[in-house]
Amino acid sequence: MMDRMPTRSDLTADEFSSLSEIAETGFRSRAIPIARIARLVRLGLIQEIMGGLMITPMGRIIARR
Repeated sequence: MMDRMPTRSDLTADEFSSLSEIAETGFRSRAIPIARIARLVRLGLIQEIMGGLMITPMGRIIARR
């Protein structure tokens, strides 16, 4: 767990790509690898809700950069 807000440089290219895709669609249930989902959830950038993935406000800030 990080003790600060993550930045884009804390993400791999694949993690950032998944985060950006979720940010564009607003809600996504596409098959993203479980390990990648788990890491983005741990970082507080996405959340699993109603069977899909939704970006958090912090995730939206990172995806914009």
